[in-house]
Amino acid sequence: MNVTRGLPHKAVDPGRRATGSRRLAAFTFLFFTGMWLSKTVQPLYFERHGHLVAFGLSYTAMAVAGTASVFTGRLADRWGSRPVFLAGTLLYAAGMALRVVHALPVVAVVSGFVAGLGASGIFIAIRTWIVHHVAEEQRAGVVARREFMNHAGMALGTGAAGALVALAGGDDRGYVFVLLLAAGCVLAAALAVPPDRTAARPGSGTAPGDKAGPGLLQTLRGNRALACGVVGTGLLMGFYVSLLTPYLPLLLKERGVPLELVGVVLAAAGLSRLTAAALAGPVLRRRPPLRVFLLSESACAVATLVLALAVNPWTAAVVLVLRGVFLLGATVSQELLQLSAFPGAVAGAFFGLVQSAFLAGDALGGAVGGWLYQALGSDRTVLVATALTAANAVLVPMFYGRLGARTSETGKEPAHVPG
Repeated sequence: MNVTRGLPHKAVDPGRRATGSRRLAAFTFLFFTGMWLSKTVQPLYFERHGHLVAFGLSYTAMAVAGTASVFTGRLADRWGSRPVFLAGTLLYAAGMALRVVHALPVVAVVSGFVAGLGASGIFIAIRTWIVHHVAEEQRAGVVARREFMNHAGMALGTGAAGALVALAGGDDRGYVFVLLLAAGCVLAAALAVPPDRTAARPGSGTAPGDKAGPGLLQTLRGNRALACGVVGTGLLMGFYVSLLTPYLPLLLKERGVPLELVGVVLAAAGLSRLTAAALAGPVLRRRPPLRVFLLSESACAVATLVLALAVNPWTAAVVLVLRGVFLLGATVSQELLQLSAFPGAVAGAFFGLVQSAFLAGDALGGAVGGWLYQALGSDRTVLVATALTAANAVLVPMFYGRLGARTSETGKEPAHVPG
């Protein structure tokens, strides 16, 4: 199947803001502020009432809904990104509002599933909007600004949640107030949803809202090599991330970082990612994302290795903060590779496939992670995560590099993977 990427290549000033990118940045900030307000308060609220089982069911239902992202992505291909933006925002806000009900497991499951559908739709809509509305030269700046707003919203949401609960009374009223405020932030983000083009989407052959186009299975079969590579790398990344990220507080504590400073170190790591996001745009405009990913992910592997072997608590703390910078570089550069590699007319399906594969790997890593830490100990488990990170640092550039070379030879899009 011969399909094309989002925007045809033409000379564009990379320093010029893409139309609609300010609205995308505002949407991202409001969305992630609401998300992290709710994610911070919900477990505390459920634990307060002894209903952590219901919280776990809600979390699981959200993950299960997220694995259906590939179907949501195909809807974005057929309907355009704006309808998926709006539907996802409404669903996520509704699921968040239901979190005020803590005593009924059925409501918790419905809340998680609805919120999961909404969140997966939003993540896909953001990326498909960039494919169809942002020229390749401008994507590094747009993605970096979006990541900055992501981390800024995360910092505001996590930092303000406890204070807002206390200001609202500190009892159930405070928790309910913050949960509803979080849903309101997400709902307000709908006002900042960037517009779709009214003309035919470049490369798709159909106007937004036109239901014509191949089915999901036909789309994946027509791009079999791309689909297999996306699934493989997504599973790998999801697996090793879930082996490490949930256990970072434990690792710092085991390496001698005082318990009262563990949160400070994690906050510093978040601040390092925020700073890196502010600087990433100009750096990525000057350097090929394939090379940036290789260097960033390799540095992540080295930092993870040092974390496994560190005997000095402050070495572990500094390495974790630096790892945040490398992780941001790897995340942004990999998304730029995907934006260039995924055919524009079916980009939503492939971003959905990435998300589904990552969540499946994340679930697998979550299922075996605790067992590995108990059976092997933290040092050996982190060494396993190091090896998987190093493998990812090699396999992702190899996959996208070969994909770019092969599609250039056949004359099919994507014809260029920046390297």
